[in-house]
Amino acid sequence: MNALDLAIFNKLTGSTALTALTSGGTASPSVYQWLAPEGQDPPYVVYNKQASTPQHTLSGVAHENAIYQVKGVTLGPSAAAAGTIASTIDTVLVDQALTITGYTHMYLRRVSDIDYPEAGPGGQRIHHRGALYRVLADPT
Repeated sequence: MNALDLAIFNKLTGSTALTALTSGGTASPSVYQWLAPEGQDPPYVVYNKQASTPQHTLSGVAHENAIYQVKGVTLGPSAAAAGTIASTIDTVLVDQALTITGYTHMYLRRVSDIDYPEAGPGGQRIHHRGALYRVLADPT
């Protein structure tokens, strides 16, 4: 896990308001990078880097410019619970400071929403709701 990945993970798992909405609760937060373990019961949070484009100057990297997908995943007939998780993720991340080893945090904002269902077990729906977030960080 790189420094930006770890900073996002720590911010998400550090929020009891968010982890209380997951199946693991605050004692064992259900927050996963890339995908949840096989057999993991929703609700949970999944995050991953979608893109990273360092901004360069003549002397090197001016700042890191990364996009992260962060979403709540729920199971059931309604997407409301996934929407609650997505809203809480937004509160936890947007304009909040990240502690990033080797970097100075500059910016964290939502840039696009995520909202889609997929077929689940027994005809139920798995709901994905969240957003893409831009992170800017200056290497120190």
